[in-house]
Amino acid sequence: MIISKIRLLFMLFFIAMVYFTDASAIELISNDTISNGKYDESKKRSNLYADYNLTFENDSKNDDLQIKISDYSCMYNIGNNDIYLKPGEKHQEHLRDNNGFFQGCSGENKFVTWKATTYKEGNAYKSCTVRLETYFSITGWNTIVETDDSSLFNSISDTCYLAVTAMCDGVNCGNKSVSSNTSYNPSNIVITIKDDNNSERPQITSPKPNSTVENNFITFLGKGAMENGSSIIIKTSFNPYIYSVKAIEGTENWEGQLWIDCGITGTIYIDGVENSDVSFNGPSCGATITSIQDGQIIPAGKYSLSGIVNSDTADDDRRMQVQITGYQNDGTIYSPTKSYTPNVDTGTGKWNLEGLEAVCFIHYKASVSSNFELQSTNQSLLPQISGKKEISYSTSPCPIELTEPKNHEVVSSTTVNEQNIFIGGKATDGTIIVNVKSADYQGNFEQSFRENVVDNKWSVEAENVPIGIMEIQAKNSESTEFPSKNDNAEVIILSSKIFSVEANNINVFTKFSGTSMPEVEDEDLMPEVNILLYENQLEEAFTNEYGDWVTKNKYYAKRGEYNFTFQEESNSEIYKARDKKILKCTGSDRGMICVK
Repeated sequence: MIISKIRLLFMLFFIAMVYFTDASAIELISNDTISNGKYDESKKRSNLYADYNLTFENDSKNDDLQIKISDYSCMYNIGNNDIYLKPGEKHQEHLRDNNGFFQGCSGENKFVTWKATTYKEGNAYKSCTVRLETYFSITGWNTIVETDDSSLFNSISDTCYLAVTAMCDGVNCGNKSVSSNTSYNPSNIVITIKDDNNSERPQITSPKPNSTVENNFITFLGKGAMENGSSIIIKTSFNPYIYSVKAIEGTENWEGQLWIDCGITGTIYIDGVENSDVSFNGPSCGATITSIQDGQIIPAGKYSLSGIVNSDTADDDRRMQVQITGYQNDGTIYSPTKSYTPNVDTGTGKWNLEGLEAVCFIHYKASVSSNFELQSTNQSLLPQISGKKEISYSTSPCPIELTEPKNHEVVSSTTVNEQNIFIGGKATDGTIIVNVKSADYQGNFEQSFRENVVDNKWSVEAENVPIGIMEIQAKNSESTEFPSKNDNAEVIILSSKIFSVEANNINVFTKFSGTSMPEVEDEDLMPEVNILLYENQLEEAFTNEYGDWVTKNKYYAKRGEYNFTFQEESNSEIYKARDKKILKCTGSDRGMICVK
């Protein structure tokens, strides 16, 4: 009853004011109209109103928000009737109230009521009734954004299940009246709405939307969990399979793997989760070589080829082939085309072919082929697969090689103090200069040769090479057309006499002598010959600088048979001793008769 009387007094008071003075809730404007806080002199009107710039914010973490007008009063403009916001989105409206006398709104409450509802996985979850209201009291005009029955005149009976905050011109007006903005500028109202669903909504984080993957077999990543605790299931638009995921230890993330055909655009999504789909491009189709660049020069010897392959199926990947052909420098075929089946890792889309042999100064052409069917006309629009389908590469010119004699070889062909030594090797072309000289201070021997390379080979013969350490060097002449990085070769050898044994009778006695490796003082090479009879050592005989040796003892046997063993010994780790010699000797009145 008291409220009715108060309201009646307010009504009579405003009727009198409007009738006699034409006063408004803000100000009587007879010539100018306020629009969006600015004078608009192009419009002439005397209606009384106030403007509001209203912003709705969906502050929910996971759920969509629907805002629908359910009621309003004394309003010129109420904005959109139905607003739909995704998490984090904002929506702006421009409202205008009505304080006109002839519309029955002078001094009356002006309000708009909305029903706000959040949707979880497409189903209505939580709701709240929200009202923006401006009213007149004994303190003047007031504004409030209410969600409960705080209003004196228009209480809200519904329970609010959402968290709603409101700011009116920077002041908290949520269920709390604040003085209205009485300036010509619009009031700025911000209403933020949020529900209590703060769980991590499952989502796919990799691959990224509209990206292109590099190979068929991919690992997809995601985070979050299903609200009901069920397992996350991944489905695709390009095959009927379902894919499970596994947790990444120590994180809240998960991962899984799947196969996508080359040359298509597909979508993956979380089963039962709306708006979780991610569309991306499969890899470009084909196979390429990536380990060697076109025109590259590689070292001679063992090498491998590798690259990338993407097809329709894993079996197609495994059936890819690599073809290699070798050519001479003049373009003639060195090795005919040969096909290889490389090892293919379908998990990474990489292939590898090992155990190949590259010969020096040969040109090679390698190509790859794979079995696949283009799945999409968009194939040409996808990024090109890295590498090339066909490459040409070559090896460096052959280095000079000294193949004979070997380094640290004991070269022996005679029992005299000089010998001829065959020297040979390989090279690409041109003329080879060979130099042979003594490498110890005792010798002063030196010879030089010039020899042309024929079919990548060369050879010379050094004559009258003395006994001792020799250095042999071969190098390219300046006229070589294709010089190699290794343009010289060198070996150190021991020019030696053969290991030999002779039995010499002096009257009835027998002495043994022969040839072996020479003594070389500056190399600390001191060979010796051990003489054994039935594994019992009889004596040691030392060689001289020419490799000659002779026993100190004389041996006598009138009858019987005896096996003498002669073992060459070397104190060098480089120059190794040669095989032992055995003499079978029979005693006689004229000294022992010995045979090998």
